[in-house]
Amino acid sequence: MQKTFSYLLSFLLGDETLTQFVGYTADKSQWKAYKIVIVPSSFFEDHQNGCVKLPTLPLSCFNKMPIIFGQPASTMVGDTLVVYADLLASACFLLSRYEENLIEERDQHGRFMGKDSLLYKAGYLMRPVVDEYGEWLRNQLSLLGVEVPKTTPKMAITLTHDVDEPFAHRSLKSLIGGIMRGDAKTAWYNFTHPLQQNAYYTFPWIVAQDARLPKADVIYFMRMPLWACKQDKPYLRYQSKDMQSLLQLLDKHNIKKGWHVSYYAGNHASCLKKEKEQLEQALKQPLSCSRYHFLRTCCADDMQTLSDAGIQHDYTLSYADRLGFRLGTCRPVAFISPVTLQVTHLQLHPLTIMDATLFGYMKLSFEQAWQYAISMVEQVAHHGGELVLLWHNTMLQPQQVSCIFYQHLIDYLALNFGNDARKS
Repeated sequence: MQKTFSYLLSFLLGDETLTQFVGYTADKSQWKAYKIVIVPSSFFEDHQNGCVKLPTLPLSCFNKMPIIFGQPASTMVGDTLVVYADLLASACFLLSRYEENLIEERDQHGRFMGKDSLLYKAGYLMRPVVDEYGEWLRNQLSLLGVEVPKTTPKMAITLTHDVDEPFAHRSLKSLIGGIMRGDAKTAWYNFTHPLQQNAYYTFPWIVAQDARLPKADVIYFMRMPLWACKQDKPYLRYQSKDMQSLLQLLDKHNIKKGWHVSYYAGNHASCLKKEKEQLEQALKQPLSCSRYHFLRTCCADDMQTLSDAGIQHDYTLSYADRLGFRLGTCRPVAFISPVTLQVTHLQLHPLTIMDATLFGYMKLSFEQAWQYAISMVEQVAHHGGELVLLWHNTMLQPQQVSCIFYQHLIDYLALNFGNDARKS
């Protein structure tokens, strides 16, 4: 467990050189060796004994920060600040999504939802509380005479797009389906006109918008469903002329591709490796990053299966139904298994804002969505985190509120962070 403690301290402080000044011990004889001592609660011991219980509400507040374990108190013992709020255990609980192993509620897709989360019920989901812990610790070290780097890293921006349905009504089967659903005119138009005029083929416009943030990373997550599952339709034929046109567009602009894990594979871990290999073969390149279709992580330990399949970076973790910081942080963080509490090599990149969350699940107006989004952006910028956006090509058709919103959001980011953003 010592490696986990060391990682958590390093992550909170944002600088490994500062960890020497912070101890995590109840042994009073060791306190004088540190500037700050965090006194452990029973969380890690309870975990080993299999008896961790879900914290009760309301959560205690320590220096205006919600804590999950420990007591909201601190005191000076000699020259050492002793903190009884267990910031390490609280951070570990959030970063590992530990509560998702304690709560059984899931939606129809098997997902743990934001409305059931501890932070949402406590009223803190819109705050990256783990990052707040780290900021408070750094400030205290500075007050205690430690030379703490003053500069906060610049915000990174990552623009992502899930290629679920790249075009509409391009096959005879899809055309017939559109006609049977009473949309014959649109279906026939999409079927007979050039790809560039297809309702869903908004990628050239997306590429042009994203190019206005030249320092941003851009990732398109591609699907390769191999299984009979209606949620994975339409099945994409990578050898088709239309798909080849899309791939050529992405290659022309040096856009990175990731693996959009199918709905079926999201619940059948044994299929993951084969699916990834098939997609890599279709794209003729290795893949190192992923996102689950439907944001469908059915249990908190799903990420271990991605790591086992060779994925190094995942961009799934947000709640579909609520905007907020699912991991309690806006920074990329190593996956900590909620089963073992061991730190892995898989890096989790928290998803900050998704179009479907704003306009689908939460059903916000443009003005409400803007207030939520800008609040998230400002907090990510304040903590030097990574702003990860997800917009679908199907929600970027002209005159759609989601399309207009995305354009305004890119305008805002270009104006305020275009020259200052860093590469993630």
